[in-house]
Amino acid sequence: QDSITPTSPVVHAKVNEKVTISCKYKYTVSMNNLQWYRHDLDSMPEFLVLIMESGQNQTATPPHPRLTASVNKDNKTVNLEIVPADVKDSAAYYCALQPTVAGNA
Repeated sequence: QDSITPTSPVVHAKVNEKVTISCKYKYTVSMNNLQWYRHDLDSMPEFLVLIMESGQNQTATPPHPRLTASVNKDNKTVNLEIVPADVKDSAAYYCALQPTVAGNA
């Protein structure tokens, strides 16, 4: 069964540090698209980036200039880096799997 879980439930950082948030994923057939979201208190979750099976990233519009997303297919980890961290980055970050859709041709 496909799944994705954070490697650490809580990440603490200081202002101006590099922060890396990671999730481990598992899939049954082929790699699904991976997504990152950010959720501030009293607001809706905000889409940050979609990492496609091809390795390309589709970022939010406008993109977040201090965020970088990457995937390590060898250890099945997806990472979100924030450089440099800022107080306004305090939020809940979520990783998600997006199933690929196969259409009938």
